[in-house]
Amino acid sequence: MENTLLLCIFMSHWHVLNALFTVEVPQPHYTVEYGSNVTMECRFRVNGQLKLQNLSVIWEKKEEHTEEVYKLHKGTENFKTQHSNFRGRVKLLKDKLQLGQSMLQVTSVKLTDAGTYLCLIGYEGADYKTITLKVKAPYRNITKRTVTVQRTAGHNEWELTCQSKGYPKAEVIWQNGELKDFSEKANTSYETGTDQLYSVTSTLKINTSINETFHCIFWNKELKENTSTILIIPGYTMDSQRINNRHYFGTAVAVFALFGSFLLFTLLVKKARKEQDSVTCTNNAAVKVIKLSTDEEEGDCRVISLEDEELKNVRIEVT
Repeated sequence: MENTLLLCIFMSHWHVLNALFTVEVPQPHYTVEYGSNVTMECRFRVNGQLKLQNLSVIWEKKEEHTEEVYKLHKGTENFKTQHSNFRGRVKLLKDKLQLGQSMLQVTSVKLTDAGTYLCLIGYEGADYKTITLKVKAPYRNITKRTVTVQRTAGHNEWELTCQSKGYPKAEVIWQNGELKDFSEKANTSYETGTDQLYSVTSTLKINTSINETFHCIFWNKELKENTSTILIIPGYTMDSQRINNRHYFGTAVAVFALFGSFLLFTLLVKKARKEQDSVTCTNNAAVKVIKLSTDEEEGDCRVISLEDEELKNVRIEVT
């Protein structure tokens, strides 16, 4: 009631008040992203030191029913009549008042924050200006899926799906690699949640060959913005080649490992035999051999001692 009465006084004495005191806005339009912060500003004239007890600042959002956003009355903040939509999310940067700046900060911007705001200043006169706030939510995060629906000779029927959330409502455009439009063949649905964001799901069923490329484009006509993603029909030949390459590589590793094990085993066996022969010869060398043989066997590893050499020179007669 107090705000309405004050506004009526302003309007009725507009010409007089406007000549004495004016409010200006350096930026009449703001566009911010959903979930971000925004600081809106209006300016007024301060002559010398600001007398805070004489200052009143009111920010309102003009709707079917006016919503009070912030009130500073005679230098004192009053949150009793503040609308619940803004409770705990707005503050006035009071250190800027001395410079003649009424700067209202709104945090965690919602879609419902969009609209027209009124900045009203009362200080040695009165005036107000309006500011427009737009809120957007770009369709940046796109979820995509490609599945086979039906297989036929030479071609498969594929189901391509794109899904994203944003605001305002976006149109989904489908194009292939040659920029041919397939949007009319797609089925696009829209849902809204408690956050008022649009959840958009678009599905395209199409018969095509492998490695074909399709573009899924979310076109926001109101903001003249678009985001897109690429879907590629997977190629069986390429996948099979990768699998075969892995198979061949694994087989080669197994063959080399087996060959290496066999070679190592052979070397160990040969080494063991040599060591055994060496030990046998060493043992025989320690024993005096008194049996003489006129036949020299190949491979005989006997060590002839000095006594054996003497026996060679003795003729043994048998009677």
